[in-house]
Amino acid sequence: MTRLIFILCLLLFVGCAETEVNQSNPQDLYHSALEDMEDEQYQVAIERFNEIKNKFAYSKFAVEAKLKIADAYFLQESYGEAATSYQNFLDLHPKHEKGEYARFRLAKSYFELIPSTVAQDLADADRALKEYNVYLTLFPTGQFAEEATKDRDQVRETLAEKEMYIARFYIREDKTQSALRRLKKLVELYPDTQFAIEARKLTAELSEEVEKSE
Repeated sequence: MTRLIFILCLLLFVGCAETEVNQSNPQDLYHSALEDMEDEQYQVAIERFNEIKNKFAYSKFAVEAKLKIADAYFLQESYGEAATSYQNFLDLHPKHEKGEYARFRLAKSYFELIPSTVAQDLADADRALKEYNVYLTLFPTGQFAEEATKDRDQVRETLAEKEMYIARFYIREDKTQSALRRLKKLVELYPDTQFAIEARKLTAELSEEVEKSE
């Protein structure tokens, strides 16, 4: 019985020793924060990464921590905070070796913020399109180019649908000229989308109606 108690105490001691983190060592803190992320303890990980960033500002782990903070926000689906963090990382470290990754994740964060209906504000769709264009200009054959292209095409369809949504509103309100302006904008900005086909047809129909009424 005494031997069993001794073994249990020893195991408990070893377990505690393994989880103890050296607060004065940025590497230990960094790896501990990574473990928190693996365990989906994202807020705890963010706090640890912030501690590294603040206490060890000139350590290489401080730079990595900035990027990991953005990743932690992204993984917990706090996409607004993730976008801000990725942008901050890129502003502070524009030539970092993980710059391509950070720029793609910046665009992806805005992409995830796009509402499910075009009746809502699509400012994040505009931001996503802008960032995907930047990424694909800088890294046309990059690691994430295929996914970025697919996402960008989807964003363009969404933005084209928004223009069509507004144009149809003007048609219902008998504001033909306003509708025509929106349809023209749709075709000019998103000519290869499915909504551009409909826009061209509607433009022709409305223009014919205008000519008949004059």
